[in-house]
Amino acid sequence: MKIRELAQLIEGIVEGDGDIDIKGMSGIETAKPGDLTFAMDEAFLASAEKSRASCILTNNSARRSSKALIKVSNPKLSFLIIYNTLNTPKDRESFIHPLATVSDSAHIGKNVWIGSNVAVEEGVNIGDHVIIESNSVVKKNCEIGAFCRIYPNVTLYEHTRLGKNVVLHGGAVIGSDGFGYVKESGKIYKFPQLGRVVIGNDVEIGSNTTIDRGSLSDTVIGDGSKIDNLCQIAHNVKIGKNALIAAQCGISGSTIIGDNVTMGGQAGMIDNLVIGDNVTIGAKSAIIGNIKSGSLVWGIPARPIAQMKRQLAVLSWMEKHFKAITKLLK
Repeated sequence: MKIRELAQLIEGIVEGDGDIDIKGMSGIETAKPGDLTFAMDEAFLASAEKSRASCILTNNSARRSSKALIKVSNPKLSFLIIYNTLNTPKDRESFIHPLATVSDSAHIGKNVWIGSNVAVEEGVNIGDHVIIESNSVVKKNCEIGAFCRIYPNVTLYEHTRLGKNVVLHGGAVIGSDGFGYVKESGKIYKFPQLGRVVIGNDVEIGSNTTIDRGSLSDTVIGDGSKIDNLCQIAHNVKIGKNALIAAQCGISGSTIIGDNVTMGGQAGMIDNLVIGDNVTIGAKSAIIGNIKSGSLVWGIPARPIAQMKRQLAVLSWMEKHFKAITKLLK
């Protein structure tokens, strides 16, 4: 596409030759003629001008350049939009690998691609344009919406439901039994796990993340949520829309999380909590109580960020003046 056509796509302003053809996109260091790169600020713009890129995507306040520019309010988001436009995946033709096992009772949509050693069991319903890669297992009565992408070695337990355009990365396990037990008279009894996992539209789940099915109700992941690698989501958890959950987070059973919540890496929650909308949780935080909407918390246990900073400042001051404090106490 020509530079001026890309600018129209993202409502940008062109400075320089808008008729140059853009054939690819790249970072500053690896850019070549015909590529578009982006520069968030003046320092990056100076570097981009020294690159071989034909066009630079930058912010509205950027100075003029010897290279063609597209100026926008959010270069990073605009770069993403252009990338998705230039790299729209093409439909694969319908294909089932000879080494795949697909039940006769499974319903397979149009343009579905199934790789080697995939197992699709009875009663499964797979929508159009779905890709299921090698060694994945889709157990009985699962539902997979249109345009889902399932990478190798993914397991969907019985009755799991995926919305449209869901991405499951390698090794994810969706719908396994929750960690529910009852202790009595020196014995441990397993509590029935009768619910499902229900995942909304446009959700992405990272590699080796596990999401347990509910015990009596469903575990639910809301539309647009993104969950990183190596996370554990326990039974009956309800996560709202557009959550961002970084790697190695753990969410205990029956916790309810609102919309637009962000969790930093290795944060953890005890069970039966309620986390409001628009909450941000810092990395490594330990959540042991409910959190109101709009809060920013951090720490072990997690506290409002301003309070946590004050406490750390006091501890630092006390360490610095420990000898003097000790003399005063004596």
